[in-house]
Amino acid sequence: MSLISPNRWTTLDVVTRPLDATDLRLLDALRRTPHAAVSELAAKVGVARGTVYSRIERLEREGVVTGYGPDIDVVRAGLTVLAFTVLEIAQGSHDSTIAALIDIHEIVEIHTITGQGDLLCRIVARSNDHLHEVLQQIAKIETVLRSQTQLALSTPHQRGVLDALLTLRD
Repeated sequence: MSLISPNRWTTLDVVTRPLDATDLRLLDALRRTPHAAVSELAAKVGVARGTVYSRIERLEREGVVTGYGPDIDVVRAGLTVLAFTVLEIAQGSHDSTIAALIDIHEIVEIHTITGQGDLLCRIVARSNDHLHEVLQQIAKIETVLRSQTQLALSTPHQRGVLDALLTLRD
C-alpha cells in the first residue's frame, strides 16, 4: 500500500485476498476480547495457538488489522455534533488541500468523491459554535473554493467493517 501520510491511501499496491472463515472468526474474537491471550483466542476460534499467532501477524503485516485501540462513543466523549462537509477544491490542489485538512483534528475522515464536489469530510465537534470554528478553518484554506455542510441529527444505524465482512463471507 502506498501511503503519503499515515492516514491516507492514494493507491492500493498490495494484492488483497479474501479473508477466509478462520480469519473472520479470529477477527470477531479479537473484537470481542481484544486483550485475550493467544491461547484463549485459539480456544474460541478452534485452531492451534501457532495458527492464531501466524494469522494475527499476517493480518497486521497485510494492513487488515490497523490497531487495537478502544472504540470511542463520540457523544459520550463530548463530541455531540456530527457533520459532513463536501468541498469543491481548485484543480490540481488535491494533495495540498488534504494536507491542510489533516491539520484540523476535528476532521476525522476525508474521502475523495465523485459527483458534486471533490472531497467529503466527516467532522466531529463539541457544539454548533465549535463546528462553526472548524468550518472557518476550512474556509481559510486557499484551495477550498466552496463547501456545503450537512448536520447529522441522529445516527440510527452504524456498522463496523467486520460486521459487513461477517455477513458477506458466504
